[in-house]
Amino acid sequence: MSNNRIDISKNDVFDYEAKLIYITYSKFENDWTSLMHFHPFSEIFYVVGGKGKFTVENDTFDVKQDDMIIVNPNVYHHEDSDGDHPLEYVVLGVENLSFGLNGEDNEFLYQSFEKNNDDIQYYITHLLTESEEKLTGYETVCQKLFDLFLLKVVRYMKLNLSDNPIQKPMKREIRMICQYIDQNYAEDMSLESLAEFMKMNKYYMAHEFKNNIGISPINYLIERRIKECKSLLTTTSLSIAEISETVGFSSQSYFSQIFKKNTNMTPKQYRDESIYNNKEKKKDDSAMYQKQYIFKSISSE
Repeated sequence: MSNNRIDISKNDVFDYEAKLIYITYSKFENDWTSLMHFHPFSEIFYVVGGKGKFTVENDTFDVKQDDMIIVNPNVYHHEDSDGDHPLEYVVLGVENLSFGLNGEDNEFLYQSFEKNNDDIQYYITHLLTESEEKLTGYETVCQKLFDLFLLKVVRYMKLNLSDNPIQKPMKREIRMICQYIDQNYAEDMSLESLAEFMKMNKYYMAHEFKNNIGISPINYLIERRIKECKSLLTTTSLSIAEISETVGFSSQSYFSQIFKKNTNMTPKQYRDESIYNNKEKKKDDSAMYQKQYIFKSISSE
């Protein structure tokens, strides 16, 4: 009888307390684009189909099927879908963990798994299945699956991990401005009022904001309002005048002018086209098809 015993050293235990807080599956159609945003936790994006562009801080790059992008906490990012090849991806939200390479703190990491995608697809598929079926103990199963998935990624990409989120000068102030705009976009707002709220020189604030986000605070406000307008135009029967007032534009004519400048069509044309497209397409072929599974019992309080 042969007997080969392998002892497991405690020093080799992968003991990071990373918590999976949600799984999101998204598929974008047409020219949908997201706004620059950030999270106080990490996100792992895995592209399962289509093409698009991904922007992290001031870097923009192409993404395609089997690409993985890891975005660390407090790092601004957004994604754009290719109009002809809709971007389709899964996002894993992860608490208590930051990712790095070669001992450095990175804002984001990119890796193509085109030739080594079997393990990644296996875990992604099972995570989505468990989340969808919600059988007894599914949150525990998802956390265990994620732990194995994470270890595979760390091995393949040779990553180093940390439980300390990335912080950079001015980031806290810029985040506060974005949060204030996101929460109060319907209110009367100007560069002066933002600077007063932040207790900052308005020119310095505008410079730092554009340096971090890529656009001015006022353009960020306009984009936020336009995003809400698109939603109201396609999901409600509110008149264009009512929508204009609801999101904070000073007049319907100014709203129509800004909307056309940003979308190349009037609000009415956008609504009519959306109604037509909804009639022509199946329910799941909306501008953005998204499912999100949130694990409340394992997220931090």
